[in-house]
Amino acid sequence: MAFAVTRSLGAIPGLAAAALTLGLGLSLCLITPGASARAEAAQFRPTPKVINTLSSTYGFVIAQDITLSRIAEEYPGLAPDAELASAYFDNAFPNITHRLADNLATLMGREHAREVLDGIRRQIKTQLDSQLTTDKLTSDFAARFIEAIHLRAQGEYLPSPFKEFLLATKYQIEPVYELYDGYFQQFHTKGHPKSLGISLALHLPASWSAAEGRLPHIVQKWQSQAGTGTDMIILEIYDLHGETVSDAQLKVMAATDQLAQWAPINSQMLDSGLTRVDHRQVYWFDIAMTQRHQGMPITSQTREYGLFLDDKLIRLHCTSYHPTADGTTYAKAKTDLAVDDGFSEIKPLCEGVMGSLVVMEGS
Repeated sequence: MAFAVTRSLGAIPGLAAAALTLGLGLSLCLITPGASARAEAAQFRPTPKVINTLSSTYGFVIAQDITLSRIAEEYPGLAPDAELASAYFDNAFPNITHRLADNLATLMGREHAREVLDGIRRQIKTQLDSQLTTDKLTSDFAARFIEAIHLRAQGEYLPSPFKEFLLATKYQIEPVYELYDGYFQQFHTKGHPKSLGISLALHLPASWSAAEGRLPHIVQKWQSQAGTGTDMIILEIYDLHGETVSDAQLKVMAATDQLAQWAPINSQMLDSGLTRVDHRQVYWFDIAMTQRHQGMPITSQTREYGLFLDDKLIRLHCTSYHPTADGTTYAKAKTDLAVDDGFSEIKPLCEGVMGSLVVMEGS
């Protein structure tokens, strides 16, 4: 299932909008200054924006659960439907409230996170108690809400940023399964001013945020966790100005360690080889690289794929970075004993994204 709304529910009453989106404002008032300073290293970055959005997403799910419970109480005939909708959502996003809470506990400290989440639950319950009264909680609203939960379980009808953070949390350990389970966004280069006439399509995880690249060869880039994460995927297209590389030449380059010429200067080659994508031969390599950014050392690990198409080079590279406890950024070098915690997750994802690439006829 592609992540898109395929059905229209019509206008949901203002009550529904309030009930469905409670959370964002709640967490903002509960996050105290300096909360991110107490954060420990985690897969989610310890920034106020991330903490607020995780808290809001938690509140979004809690508001949904409370509303379904109220529907079951008010309309016993709809109770089986409400319970079934809840089960469908729980199956789609298993243990999601616990996972969100665990991430917040890692970022904020367990005691502070418990205080924040308890406060969110109390405030949501208080507001919904006043909103979901008998005269406002109509049977029509109840039926529409139950239908909306079924759609959410299919990955539809989920507002941002809750959609992205639910997916990022669900697939935190194995992000490639976000693609395999059908939660993806599709990108096309046809008509793009930086495509150099190349028309291709590929799939990216739905929870990643897309942005235009500033450099002329960067067609598009994507950042994990709705643009707040520390992993990047970048698509580039280079003009080789008449130069071509045949499959035979590419095999020789791979056999004689010449693929390093496509890697950045001062990078360390970790592994390399050839594979096939869309019935075409492509190279791949893994590299580590250390640079300085604003006086801080930044080390990254990257999986890159390269496809030669006539005199054009299509490159897709996926880079893993990790946050430190104080919020600065570094990426793990090969000598880091925990390096596979990050890089082993993005490599399969990069394979999945590259495996979805299709070159259109006429390119």
